[in-house]
Amino acid sequence: QSEVYAVAFAGESQVVGGYRNGEMRRWKIEDGQQQGPTMKANNSVRSAVVSPDGQWIVSGDHGGKAILRNAATHEKVREFTEPSRHVFGVDISSDGTKLATANYYDIQIFRFPSCERLHCLQHDHVVGVKFSPDGTQFATVSQTQGFRVYNTDNGNIVFDSGQSSCVSFWHCTPLVWSSDGQQLFVANKGKIICFGLSTESVSSDWSIHENQTQPSIVSNGRFFACAAGSSVSLWDCLSHKQIGSIIIHTTMFLCVALSPSKRYLACG
Repeated sequence: QSEVYAVAFAGESQVVGGYRNGEMRRWKIEDGQQQGPTMKANNSVRSAVVSPDGQWIVSGDHGGKAILRNAATHEKVREFTEPSRHVFGVDISSDGTKLATANYYDIQIFRFPSCERLHCLQHDHVVGVKFSPDGTQFATVSQTQGFRVYNTDNGNIVFDSGQSSCVSFWHCTPLVWSSDGQQLFVANKGKIICFGLSTESVSSDWSIHENQTQPSIVSNGRFFACAAGSSVSLWDCLSHKQIGSIIIHTTMFLCVALSPSKRYLACG
């Protein structure tokens, strides 16, 4: 009976939910049964990711902690990041060797799973972080300073949008990469903005089905799933045209995720 602030797939058959009350639960998709014991964070869970090999779960919470857990036992392995900062974003690179955390005032990059810190980079009011498909870069997005792209190896800024692409709400996943890593898509009220990183400019933007709330987006390279308010719409990545009908729910969606095969879409 608690709001779901974060959702992530654990393989193709299970999904992890992070809740406002500070709990995390892993569910079997086939029968809806909870798998393993309930996990406890220090405060409400704001972000969650499962490693590509399925061995680890990382969560970020409102109490300023990112927590690494064994995915099989749910045992807490390590807590890290600075205290008293809200960890709104966590991500693991596709090769499973790097972990990124966004704690509202800075971004930290760790070697994974050893959690040796490699970089600590300031980006005020940052609410999301995502590695590029090949892991050589990562992007952050802020409520006040737009989005940035960094080099993963040295932490240097590759691109800075300035204030032109700020997001308005932190209960969301506001950015995704294109499958080739050449474009970054940032969601804001009423639209999705596409930035061409090679040209360092907005290549396009298009209106979505709802314009009153900050959207949450996820993509598989062929289509976007865009959750805004109490509805979800699907969009073709190339044509930017809506696919199919809008999915309507009884209450607001706060987060979305796609399973590894892209067969399932989870909405919290």
